Amino acid sequence: MDEIIVLQTLYSLLVQNKTNRVSLVRLQTEINENALMNRLVPCTGKQVLSVHDILEIIKRLFPKKTSLTEGQLTFYNLQLGEMRDTLFELFERIKNELTSQISESEPLIDVLIKDKTTSQRTRLLVLCRDTLLNKFEEHGRSKMYLKSVGEGAVKEPLDLELIRKRTPASILELQAWLQMCVANATMFHQSGSQEWRDARASQGELDETIGFVRSVLE
Repeated sequence: MDEIIVLQTLYSLLVQNKTNRVSLVRLQTEINENALMNRLVPCTGKQVLSVHDILEIIKRLFPKKTSLTEGQLTFYNLQLGEMRDTLFELFERIKNELTSQISESEPLIDVLIKDKTTSQRTRLLVLCRDTLLNKFEEHGRSKMYLKSVGEGAVKEPLDLELIRKRTPASILELQAWLQMCVANATMFHQSGSQEWRDARASQGELDETIGFVRSVLE
């Protein structure tokens, strides 16, 4: 990137001066005041180009075609058209290199974005899970769900402690788990018993809790 900035600045000065000579001090000043250079320095932490840096770049670009006398750089057998072509070639090369680097980095960036998004979603779902469980446990009847009921008699025993250890894939899945607790208790206990009536009553408490959490999320 330094090469293209030096060459672009040098080309502009030579065109303005209409000569094959340019002041090294002015060249350095123009380079380090270049808009692109000013953007690169804060991003990369790299210092501005020194006189030595500029001379080394010019030697690479114009081997054995320059001399320095009393602060003046003189270019021999220099064709501005060739310099312009070199500038375009440098631009294309750097553009292709950057494009290639970006293409190689895109899969890694996609993974990072996906991981970050997944992590944020997971944290949100865990927060919703804990909030919903804490709110539901404020109701006295929720104590009947601290331990699974009907083990061996219901298809999928489930309790609040087990739910607290799980990370739901969605709010709907979390709601389904809690609903299963109520359904298991309702089916397991004898119809008309106190436990059965408590399970039926807790359905309303669960609906109220879910409604509250959804209203907060919205």
